[in-house]
Amino acid sequence: MNRLDIAKKRAELLQDKDVRLQVNEGRNRFVCYEGKIKDLYPYVFTFEAFLYGDIRLLSFSYVDLMTKRIKIFPPIEKNQDVLS
Repeated sequence: MNRLDIAKKRAELLQDKDVRLQVNEGRNRFVCYEGKIKDLYPYVFTFEAFLYGDIRLLSFSYVDLMTKRIKIFPPIEKNQDVLS
């Protein structure tokens, strides 16, 4: 099993679960999205992001996961105290 297969399997295991995506857009710019991995395709997957009451569909390649251009984290709890 190569690294690309591992990235595909990770996306498959997290499909339809609430996750937080951190995207490296270059030049030390990071954007975080909360949402769900919706559909899996042979070379890309789609991510349904919840932004300011809107739902936006984004797509990423498995290579982005493999090269750590995007990172997947559990979602931040809404009632979690940030300072503690």
